[in-house]
Amino acid sequence: MRHFNVLDDSELKTFFKYSPAEFNRDTEREMLGLALGAALYTPGSRPDFAAKIIAGSYRRNTFSGLATLMICLEDAVADSELESAEANVVSQLEKLERASASNVKESPLLFLRIRNSSQLDKLTHLAGSSLGALTGIVLPKVQTEDLNPFFASLDRASEAAGRMLYALPLLETEEVLFAETREQTLLEIYGILRREKDRILTIRVGATDFSSLYGLRRPVERTIYEVHLIRDCLISILNKFTKAEDGFVVSGPVYEYFSSEADEWLASKPEKTLWEEVQLDVLNGFKGKTCIHPSQIAIVNAGHIISHETYEDAMLILSKSDTFNGILQSPQRNKMNEVKPHLSWAKKVAAQAEIYGVLNEYYKPIDVLNHMRAKQLANQI
Repeated sequence: MRHFNVLDDSELKTFFKYSPAEFNRDTEREMLGLALGAALYTPGSRPDFAAKIIAGSYRRNTFSGLATLMICLEDAVADSELESAEANVVSQLEKLERASASNVKESPLLFLRIRNSSQLDKLTHLAGSSLGALTGIVLPKVQTEDLNPFFASLDRASEAAGRMLYALPLLETEEVLFAETREQTLLEIYGILRREKDRILTIRVGATDFSSLYGLRRPVERTIYEVHLIRDCLISILNKFTKAEDGFVVSGPVYEYFSSEADEWLASKPEKTLWEEVQLDVLNGFKGKTCIHPSQIAIVNAGHIISHETYEDAMLILSKSDTFNGILQSPQRNKMNEVKPHLSWAKKVAAQAEIYGVLNEYYKPIDVLNHMRAKQLANQI
């Protein structure tokens, strides 16, 4: 699969100097974590997600561009419905296991969000080898004492699946949020995750859970960065987990509003605010974002496309890094590029460019978005 797969080869050449690269669940870990992009959640009680995957429904129409689908057995499922939702997930995974690989090879990467390690063990017993349809397991509300039991359960699940399943820990508890416990908690979690780095695909954050601990909810026109109590916590997480030498990918928090208006992209208030928040996510070091509606997918992924100018600067720095460590004038002659301090940035740009592509000069992400929206509307007629 690749991002912006709604575009054909001719359209890709129009907008992109370098088209997005293909990837799959066997892609190298750091690149795969970056490639997850817009991760759409759906309840584990949904009875048709296997059929949609097999039929390719998640590649077409409103779902076009979806690379990451997360099946949720936690907050999206009421306690009273949990047992039936677990049985449904097992049944759906078994259907995917029976399906021909050729039918599902272009399907989104599939992840399961569980409640705790005991539930993962239960599902491992019930689902067995059909867990091999998954790419990884999301562990919500992570606390230090949860992690070692979770990784032990993940080992058992991976053995049953016949392949390594990645861990996607989700930071969203009061111990992480509250100032008096945050630093020590993050330090302890970092120590464990650092030891398990090769099994960590992304670290995720829960802004909705964080906000609830203070009884807060932002309105549609405000980004999460304007809720300062939450912003400060998010920055602490980025400070701990996005050091260049560690290679962790940290994914951005959900934006709770969406629009189904069939007009140009960014014409509605929810879309405009989401677009602004995605820019701030990327600026601060988040890669990808949790989504709750298909209309958010293209906006989030487009926010990760690399501009022609940014790519030129990064490539200049990388090309000189072995022989020169001083100051270089940018190709656009509008900024300075310092090889030593900008080198880690340039490496990240190169990785992001491979996954999300590099625009041709004079094009912007909004041009790609509007073209995809027009094409989507034409296909619905």
